[in-house]
Amino acid sequence: MLGSRDFIVAGVILYLSVFSLEEADGASFDHRPVNKSRKGICTIEVPTIDLISPEDRRGVIPRGNGSREGYSRIEICCSGWTRASHSYYECVAVCENGCENGNCTAPNVCECKRGFIKLHNNTCIPTCPIGCLHGVCTNTGLCSCNAGYLLSQDGKYCTPHCTGGCGTGGTCVGPESCACSKGFSINRDTNKCGYHCEGGCGEGTCIGPNKCSCKPGYKIQANTCTPECPKGCTNGQCTAPNRCTCKPGWNLNPAGSACVPQCSKPCLNADCVAPNKCACKNGYVPASGSENDNKCVAFCPDGCPNGVCSAPNFCICNPGFVKEFKGSNVCVRRVRRSAMHFELIPEEVLEGL
Repeated sequence: MLGSRDFIVAGVILYLSVFSLEEADGASFDHRPVNKSRKGICTIEVPTIDLISPEDRRGVIPRGNGSREGYSRIEICCSGWTRASHSYYECVAVCENGCENGNCTAPNVCECKRGFIKLHNNTCIPTCPIGCLHGVCTNTGLCSCNAGYLLSQDGKYCTPHCTGGCGTGGTCVGPESCACSKGFSINRDTNKCGYHCEGGCGEGTCIGPNKCSCKPGYKIQANTCTPECPKGCTNGQCTAPNRCTCKPGWNLNPAGSACVPQCSKPCLNADCVAPNKCACKNGYVPASGSENDNKCVAFCPDGCPNGVCSAPNFCICNPGFVKEFKGSNVCVRRVRRSAMHFELIPEEVLEGL
């Protein structure tokens, strides 16, 4: 017989027996089933006697249908093909390494199923339809994400992971890396996005883009929270609610509402307007001499002939002189009066007395 080689037609011996009987009767019927697919089928010629059972060989040996007498043509599975398990009349291709996730369409040739792609070693691996950025496509057709990435809820993407999220107005753009929208900024303590107030809020909380909420005792000023001093803080700085702080050379007044300057030497006829700086009062001018920088003297615009300016625009006459008239700043020599009418004596005569 032919050994281990598979025949397509399992009932070939039965066929030949029938064939011999029909041939003997002169019949020409073909009872073989129709093979719809011819893939992997090869035809060979073998001695007809090898196709007949030993008990039938004692009779007449059919001529056979081969090209030579005593030989018959039979169909077998070609090399690399084998008989289909569900049909004796079909051959299926053999893939020596198997064909997982695919169909073996020719000897050692796999055609991958939908959703799988072929590698160089003729094996089929799953593919993710839109790729698998930041991950690897697994046998399930889902992505296995790299460290720092998580699979999205729809199972299609590997998205970056930021522990605890990115806060208000933030988006996770990389492993533990947040990007903030306009009006938001990274909080260095939490590494998350929060409302951004340009310049900060001082003693307050940023509750919206450039919007501060102040603590009690503070008010919004120049987009930040600054302390309030309701009583005032003239020439000083309000450093805390109701706390006025003075600069060096200034002292807080008893009311706690203003900083007043300090002059080491008293200001005479002047006011202390800055640390160790005197400003003359109205009607007074600085006294001459560097040692008198804290002293001011009265000023008489028209001067004081024969007298001294003792107050703003007010003269005191020197001894022997009197005011020319009431309200005048001109001093004239005093004239002695007697029973004589000196007013009738010519002045040149009086000067000779």
